[in-house]
Amino acid sequence: MRTLSLRRSAATLATALVATLAVALLPATAALALPSGAGWSASWSYYQPNAYQYSGTLPGVRLTGYATDNAGTSATLGTIEDTAADGRCARVMLYAYGVGYIADRTTCGNGSYLTYNTVSYDQGLLVIVYRMIDGTNTNDKGFYLFIPGSATDSELRTVGTGASWSYYTSTAYQYTVTRPGVRLIGYGVHQAGDLRSSLNTVEKTAVAKGACASGKVTGGTTVSGSTCLNGGTTSFHRNDHSYNLEASACYKTLLGTQRCLAVNIPEPW
Repeated sequence: MRTLSLRRSAATLATALVATLAVALLPATAALALPSGAGWSASWSYYQPNAYQYSGTLPGVRLTGYATDNAGTSATLGTIEDTAADGRCARVMLYAYGVGYIADRTTCGNGSYLTYNTVSYDQGLLVIVYRMIDGTNTNDKGFYLFIPGSATDSELRTVGTGASWSYYTSTAYQYTVTRPGVRLIGYGVHQAGDLRSSLNTVEKTAVAKGACASGKVTGGTTVSGSTCLNGGTTSFHRNDHSYNLEASACYKTLLGTQRCLAVNIPEPW
């Protein structure tokens, strides 16, 4: 465990993390036969206390969306684009808990796009992104991104709260989860044998006596770490995860309820 200044940037934390534990990321053999994650990414975050943005990409697919959030009641609009001449189409489906499907758009042809503008909802939003085979109802790539509702967790509406993941090579990925009081930064590699690694640092970003920050990654196996030091960090890793991963960050004050935020990091296919 190391204690770092609260003002230390996420980039500095990431550099220190990689320098300390990079060996844990190295696969035993080259993962030549693994499905490529190149072009896969997703993120969401609050950029104002009453609004958040979200995005996602697959090869040949790009989604961009924005949502208002007025004390937990939201509505969203966005654009789904087909960005490649590859015989594939781009599709987005939005499912609002408590309401049902509120958008379903498919666009085909390089450079084509469709927009959507939804009814209101006051629970979580499930964003589903697919790459479709043109002329069929079959998808050949896809993932989902869950954005929780803030009606029962007003701290989510803090600017900067959110989560992201992306593949920066065909097999290596990075992810972040941030909510008030805690930040989780992680890296991983899809390895030969269809195993996945996670290399993580969780940071307590609040100054509060008796409060603790924790992080966890699950996917077949589980690894976790926590710190109660103001500005403190803890690093933890594991090399034998499998399938999709879930990374979560939690914060608990001395007498309060633990609040968590999670993101799914898909296995490409």
